[in-house]
Amino acid sequence: MPKASITTRHLEIFLTMILSRNMAEAADKLGVSMAAVSKSLRGLERETGLKLFRNVNGRLSATPEADRLLPFAQRAVDHLDRARDAARALGGGDLGRIVVATAGPALVSVLPLAIKEFHMRWPEVRIEIEIDTTRHLLEKVAGNEVDLGVGTPIVRDLDARLAQLCVTRDLCETALVAVLPERHPLARRDSIRARDLANESLIGLAGTSATTQLIGAAFQQAGVPYITPIVAANAIGVCGLVQQEVGIGLMNALMLTQDIFPGVVVRRFRPRIALRTCLYYSKVQTPSQAMLQFIDCVSRTAKALATRLKSRT
Repeated sequence: MPKASITTRHLEIFLTMILSRNMAEAADKLGVSMAAVSKSLRGLERETGLKLFRNVNGRLSATPEADRLLPFAQRAVDHLDRARDAARALGGGDLGRIVVATAGPALVSVLPLAIKEFHMRWPEVRIEIEIDTTRHLLEKVAGNEVDLGVGTPIVRDLDARLAQLCVTRDLCETALVAVLPERHPLARRDSIRARDLANESLIGLAGTSATTQLIGAAFQQAGVPYITPIVAANAIGVCGLVQQEVGIGLMNALMLTQDIFPGVVVRRFRPRIALRTCLYYSKVQTPSQAMLQFIDCVSRTAKALATRLKSRT
């Protein structure tokens, strides 16, 4: 008798089991019997040839093989969910969802305002936000794992094939600013230069960040080493550390448009360093009407924020 192939139901039950404390909880979440969960897991193990769960002290525990399978199973189920949403939208039913991946200051500036406007006009559309690096953001857009990406420009060492699968649109241009604790002596100045920071504790982003590369070049031109003893995962982390008077950060002015970090001050950085914020979407998928409207909201919001920041940076 030929073996049955792996189905999405196998993967859905596998994911639910991974995320549950025990089989009874998994069965309850799925609305099926424990016997049905057990049968599906055995079938998946048979089809993959992998031992996915072991009984440890009367409890099923995921094996290392299960942990390695997990992201692939999650991706497959996510793609199925997106296909279901698309089918409903094409059939004139549920308008589906828009999944947005973001990297950089757009998370706390452009996107909240754009989503607020869009949701008032398209309340039926579900918006999901994923936070990632620009590199991973582009991988997700190119792989059709998300609908849109909003973040910094493409970094130089990125695989060119990813860029070729994405439409890139400039949203706005803003400037680099210095972010300081309000009681710091340099906070009395109107502008900050690289040489002013030579003996300061700087909080930076990863070396692969497009912003970091521009800052490094500016410091090099000024003859000042750009040394960051503290590195944060994102600009939100940098602001949090500045707020605690750990050091000084340099970042996109968009990060400070909503005044969500009391106790910090923003100063112009000179010479001025222009920073771009970009929008990415797939070249191989035709955007839905809802997505086109969302892109329009994001574009107008970004331009309005950039205009407001011009006099301050």
